[in-house]
Amino acid sequence: MAFLTWIHWLAILHIVRYGWANSTNCDFDKRCRCSLRNDLLNVDCSNSGKISVPAVPTNVYTFNVSHNDILLIRNGTFKNLSYLLTLDLSSNRLKTIEPDAFIGLHSLKQFILQNNKLRYHRSVFPTNIFRPLVSLQSLNVQSNSLKYNHTFPDDIIADIVTLESLYVDAIFVTRVLSFGKGYSLLKKLTKLFLGNCFLNEINRNTFVNVPYLEHLQISRCSIRVYNPSALQNLFRMKILNLSYNKLDFNGFSNLVEDTEKMKFLETLILTNTFSTQMNLPKLLFYYLDATNIRELYLNENFFVNATPEVEHIERLPDTLQYLDFSNNKLIDCRFDMPTLKKFNMQYNLLGNFLASESYAPMFENDTSYLLETVDLSFNQMHTLKWSVFNNQLKLRIINLSNNFLSDIAFDISQLTKLEMLDLSNNNITSISNMQAKEAISNFSMKSAFKVDLSNNLFECVCKETVYLRWMLNHVTVFHNIHSFTCKLDSGKVVNRNFVQNVEQVIEGCRDYTILVICISLVLCLAIVTVVAGLIYRYRWKLRYMYYMTKTKWYRHKPPGTEGQYRYDAFISYSDNEQNFIVKECIPKLERERNLKLCIHQRDFIPGEEITVNITSAIHDSKKTICIITRSFLDSYYCNFEFNMARMENIYHRKGQHILFLVFYEKIPAKDLSLVMLELIQKHSYIEYPNDEQGNELFWDKIKEAIE
Repeated sequence: MAFLTWIHWLAILHIVRYGWANSTNCDFDKRCRCSLRNDLLNVDCSNSGKISVPAVPTNVYTFNVSHNDILLIRNGTFKNLSYLLTLDLSSNRLKTIEPDAFIGLHSLKQFILQNNKLRYHRSVFPTNIFRPLVSLQSLNVQSNSLKYNHTFPDDIIADIVTLESLYVDAIFVTRVLSFGKGYSLLKKLTKLFLGNCFLNEINRNTFVNVPYLEHLQISRCSIRVYNPSALQNLFRMKILNLSYNKLDFNGFSNLVEDTEKMKFLETLILTNTFSTQMNLPKLLFYYLDATNIRELYLNENFFVNATPEVEHIERLPDTLQYLDFSNNKLIDCRFDMPTLKKFNMQYNLLGNFLASESYAPMFENDTSYLLETVDLSFNQMHTLKWSVFNNQLKLRIINLSNNFLSDIAFDISQLTKLEMLDLSNNNITSISNMQAKEAISNFSMKSAFKVDLSNNLFECVCKETVYLRWMLNHVTVFHNIHSFTCKLDSGKVVNRNFVQNVEQVIEGCRDYTILVICISLVLCLAIVTVVAGLIYRYRWKLRYMYYMTKTKWYRHKPPGTEGQYRYDAFISYSDNEQNFIVKECIPKLERERNLKLCIHQRDFIPGEEITVNITSAIHDSKKTICIITRSFLDSYYCNFEFNMARMENIYHRKGQHILFLVFYEKIPAKDLSLVMLELIQKHSYIEYPNDEQGNELFWDKIKEAIE
């Protein structure tokens, strides 16, 4: 109960101080709406079908009678409205105002007569008609005399000496518009807005009688000629709007020179003012540097080159904070911008330029620019220079939407103040750049950083699960992520429930991934096993081919000697049988039977690899005789010689039997290899008899086998 009482007291205090703020129907006219504040009424009778100004209470401070069918304002209509501050009679069908119609409006500050059928003539606005408006600060009489070529009579408006803002038409019968001498009495008139306007030319007399202007809007006036020093006397000017005119290059240059005299100029609006001009005047920023320019609008023109000289980097005025170059045809744009905070370059053709250059060049010992917002949307960009933003450390908003970017392939790691990176409506399917992902992860921990990737077609497929899982881990970073567009494995495109779709893809790919990994491992193991088996099976063939190739590389054989052998036989034996070779084999075969043998201890080339010597000896001998002993079976090189001779027999001698086994010792079959047993079964062998009579027959059989 105490809590409710406290709320009620607050409500009562608010009503006492400010009055009721909610609009209700007025007691005096149900078609009007009223609200009370500090005992004063705000009356709104707009769009109520009125054909005359309704009577209202005397405590009205704002009175809106716009959008009705009122034709006439009679004398004394407002005589009791001494508190009235704002009167809106716009969008009626007013044609006539009686001479004493405005008596009683001595407190009126804002008067709106826009969009009626009033003529700028004394028959409609009698002399002294505005004299009762002793407090009037703003008068809007635009869009009235469409059928007549007039400007508002200066002797009539001269009575409003308190006037600060004037909204008026400027359709003048003569070639050059000039405001009459009566305007010179309006020493408080600082704002002039031309509505329906036809002003083909401006010269130094056009605004000579309104020298106190600070805000001048002469847009949509079809101005073609701007003469030198046309605005030279408006040295107090702060805001100048010349948009939607048709100035030529000379007029543009004259205007630029005039700005140098406007020391207080803060805003210059030249939107759609130069329909055929392709280049900026060379000294535009030089002259503006003498002003206090803060905002410059050069949008919706036909500028192609923003820098008059290719090698020269234009420096923007030291006071300029906002520059609008949007909706042009720019193919390059590069400025030194010491104080610029907002730069709008959307709807241009900067794609090729920004692929290799930056709009904000880096200088030696350069400090960071003050730029906070940059708009590069609609510029046909496929890629950006990696360091395009590197010297703009205060950037908060980057708009790169509606381009053809496929990845974040530019450096954002230094932009610690970045709040919004707009990449919507591009061709991004995933963010593959690791540095960009790392920067986004870091920003997400430090600030309220957002990335807008809406209307990009993401591939929600198994091969992108790592990237998709990363997105889910940083879901708060992505602006409006739930509406991101997702292309599934089936080819279906969905643009809602992105997080849910990604979670389903990851879950579905998890089992599939394990299965793929298992199958891949099994296949790899099978391939390795098969390859290893083949290598093992054909190991001697592979070694033979390798050593034969190596032998041919190291030893050159003269042409025409193919099929000729240096030795009758190569004797393969263990070093333990060296005495047998020296004392029996060499004398019996070489001396007595005239055979030439290859003995490794005698005939191998010193310094040559032993494997190359062995392969060459086998290849250069008619036969290979293996002295089989237990030492032979245990020797690596003896087994190597045996298998190389076997490979020579199979692959080089076309099946000729060149391998001959001599069993110097009795060895059981179980101690022999399968390959040797197979060879013994297919071909003959001989055992050493170890007696005198048998020895002679043994050596004869050896010679017979060799020949």
